[in-house]
Amino acid sequence: MSTKKRSLVATKVYGFNPWMDQLVAINQIMESTGRRSEAPVIRDLIDEALTARRRKTSEVESAKHPPREQEVTGTLQAVQELLLRLIEQGETSVRAQSISLELLQEIAAEARACRAGLWEAVAVPALRQAGKDEGQIAGSFDRHTNDGKHFAYSLAEQIRNEILAEETTDNRNGVDDRQGSLNYDQPNVALAENAQVN
Repeated sequence: MSTKKRSLVATKVYGFNPWMDQLVAINQIMESTGRRSEAPVIRDLIDEALTARRRKTSEVESAKHPPREQEVTGTLQAVQELLLRLIEQGETSVRAQSISLELLQEIAAEARACRAGLWEAVAVPALRQAGKDEGQIAGSFDRHTNDGKHFAYSLAEQIRNEILAEETTDNRNGVDDRQGSLNYDQPNVALAENAQVN
């Protein structure tokens, strides 16, 4: 290594006994470079060792503290992956809900068709024999329908109240349950009352 604009420190001398392999290596360097003194060779070797140590320390520090841009890029990639997973899960959930809705519609349609068929086959002839006219028969059918709706909505409201009571208890006890509450529309009671009058 060159000693450009570097000054020797005359007041400090390092004295040490080299290892045998170090002595052999220094002698080989002196022979290959043509130097007659060990001091310049040892100074060059110390420069090389210090440069290597600074490089190694710098690499370790870089590994410990990655550049800010790499941190931001890594964070953005992680957020992007999470969002893509959430979108995929959301699409799967929508498809499952769509299938569930179709099945519920099929069940509701089949139940309505069976009920109407039984009504026509069993109840209507008996009501006609009892002297009921078509309006009274239709009103009776609607009244039974509204009674069923009222029962279903009352049961759903009871279940909802139980869930809300459990959530309130859990919140008081520090349990964080993020399940949404259920909301149900009330059945058309006015229509049921009109049917009962008929």
